[in-house]
Amino acid sequence: MGFDQSTIGFNEATLTSLAYICYLAAFVFYAVHLFTRSARAVAVPSGQVSMAGAGAGTMDVTISGGGRSESILSRKQYSPLLGWVGFALVLVAWISLTTALGMRWAESGHPPYVTLYEISTMLVWGTTTIYLILFEGVLKVRAAGAFVVLLIFCLQSFALWFVDASLKQSVPLVPALRSYWLMIHVSFAIIAYSSFGTAAGAGLTFLAKNYLKGRIGQALPSGAAIEEFMFRAVAVGFPFMTLVLITGAIWAQEAWTKAWSWDPKEVWALITWLTYAAYLHVRVQRGVRGLTMAWLSLIGFAIVLMTFLGVNYLTAWFGIDTLHSYPVDNGTPSSLSVASLIVVGIFTVLLGLALFSWLRIKFPLPGRARKGK
Repeated sequence: MGFDQSTIGFNEATLTSLAYICYLAAFVFYAVHLFTRSARAVAVPSGQVSMAGAGAGTMDVTISGGGRSESILSRKQYSPLLGWVGFALVLVAWISLTTALGMRWAESGHPPYVTLYEISTMLVWGTTTIYLILFEGVLKVRAAGAFVVLLIFCLQSFALWFVDASLKQSVPLVPALRSYWLMIHVSFAIIAYSSFGTAAGAGLTFLAKNYLKGRIGQALPSGAAIEEFMFRAVAVGFPFMTLVLITGAIWAQEAWTKAWSWDPKEVWALITWLTYAAYLHVRVQRGVRGLTMAWLSLIGFAIVLMTFLGVNYLTAWFGIDTLHSYPVDNGTPSSLSVASLIVVGIFTVLLGLALFSWLRIKFPLPGRARKGK
């Protein structure tokens, strides 16, 4: 098991690898951009700031105090450039991945919605799309890019390194999938899960803002702004998650004459919907803010990963009958592959940590200040 894409064509493999490298480089540039912003997030005592060149379109700010004097003009010049480079790299990655998926679609004759590799790559593509539109285009929150792109990079690392090479081949559609509902239903799922993934990236940003009290924390957007980003991402994804359940039921009725069969995939999709319904309820109706919402966004995405990937491993291990699965280990579903252990391990650790932190917030120990609202 490794990074071998010879089975999916040289051109597609090259484009996918290019996207992977660009995501890594974008994370580095976004991180350095954040650090340079943090270098300027210095509390300056009143009366110790002098400015020069304000009328010339540039400003040289000198901070003096404690026997030192520091010019931060250069920091103001190169920090935005680093962010722009990070954005450009993400855009190149998106274009490369879009082209690679388009080539696979043209070669196979059907959308890349079938195999474990395809569906994982589509999640990477969708999360990148939502990030570029919502964070870079609408909200213009480049300081949060490092956290979202790190999440995207981890998702593609799973697809490239931990999916067996034989499962990266295009496969023909089975009869049950030869329906126009495949395009509709799975497209809605990609949009919903990608939006929730972007919300999880915002949740990571909020945790960094809360726990990194120094200059990096000051360089990040305000806590209220990050919460608004999380909320908007979930608000985009939730209607599509509702459509996932509706179109799935219609498709199941047409294919199997039964709209709902309590299949494991169906149950976890319902759990995902209920989780984000709870998120919106406590956010809008109860007015909950702060760490509670950040952790709930991470709990939600852990459940998304369970619905999207983990259910396939669990049904294979325990021999549970399911009509909504795809091979996860090349025809030997009873084996415990490294990929399956990573998926379930990440889910378990993240869910456990999130639940523990949420309980500490909701039920603080006596004498401890309550946080999260």
